Amino acid sequence: MNRVIMFIIFIALASAVYFGLHFFVYKSLVRSLLQDAAAWKKAIKWFFWFSGLSFPAAMLLSRLLKIYLLNYYAFVWMGVIAISFFIFLLQRLLALIFSSHAKALAIGALAVIGIISLISLINGLQFPRVKRVTIPMKNLPQQLSGFSIVQLSDLHLEAYSSKKRLARIVDKINSLKPDLVVITGDLIDGNICEEPSFCIKLKRLDAAHGVLAITGNHEFYAGLPIFYEMAKQSNIKVLRNETVTIADTLQIIGIDDNAGKQFGIKGPGLDDLIKKCNASKPVILLYHRPERFDEAIKKGIDLQLSGHTHAGQIPPADIIVWFGYKYPWGLYKKGDAYIYTTSGTGLWGPPMRFLSRNEIVLLKLVKKD
Repeated sequence: MNRVIMFIIFIALASAVYFGLHFFVYKSLVRSLLQDAAAWKKAIKWFFWFSGLSFPAAMLLSRLLKIYLLNYYAFVWMGVIAISFFIFLLQRLLALIFSSHAKALAIGALAVIGIISLISLINGLQFPRVKRVTIPMKNLPQQLSGFSIVQLSDLHLEAYSSKKRLARIVDKINSLKPDLVVITGDLIDGNICEEPSFCIKLKRLDAAHGVLAITGNHEFYAGLPIFYEMAKQSNIKVLRNETVTIADTLQIIGIDDNAGKQFGIKGPGLDDLIKKCNASKPVILLYHRPERFDEAIKKGIDLQLSGHTHAGQIPPADIIVWFGYKYPWGLYKKGDAYIYTTSGTGLWGPPMRFLSRNEIVLLKLVKKD
């Protein structure tokens, strides 16, 4: 019952925020540009109603009837309205200072919204770039220097995801000839097992030491049984609060995302897992969120691989991510340890990115001199 109540509260709050953004943007337009244009005001109002309701309609159609016609429009509009809210908020603040130029500022805001939205759409459609990162490791034996790991994260696969794009991603990864592939969460957003071709394509991932995956928050939302079935069909080994040793040397710890606690799932702590590791050999932590790094390095972690943030994708989420996370995107070093937070191989929600790109991360481990 508590989960039902929490779900209802979440939907209510999310709806209030979502439609609140629409109200703010609509009022900003009317206030600055449409006060004396009744016909335009009415047309814009109906457009906002249609566009605003496209997202809940798309979710209902896709979940209940497996109809995905509205999804792309709904998610693009979600991105545009978020960008519009941020820009019009700035416009309102500037209008308080330069009140005599309020209309010009509003016109400028619309132009900026259009430019950012267009760039973000074009950027979001780009195929993931290969980001090459070299990680020096003090405990890495010479014979493993040059060991390569491909990191994927946040693909958010569901029924209407592009199978062709996934096939291209798999082909690209295989062309890199990695020693190991790791997937740091949010691989799925729905039951992709209903369409066998998804798992067939994922099964083609080819690495000398196989493919490892951990849970992200969306694996819990989609359902762990679905995640396990997908992994089984795709020949992916899932690490849930456990450790595996690769090439008799690399100790890989995979821990569950914090979202598991919402479902009453709690695995062993990081302390318990590290105690089982050999301190004279490298330890790599796979954790969906770029959060436990400071704690982890005190316990002996050499490298943490994370995702989750998407580098924010578009304003204002990108600004929130940069201020909300200590390690929001990219490579960070503390002492002899490193964390790499990927911007993600895919996208969630709006198919848009403004100042970041989808990426496939190729990490090369080298022996530290």
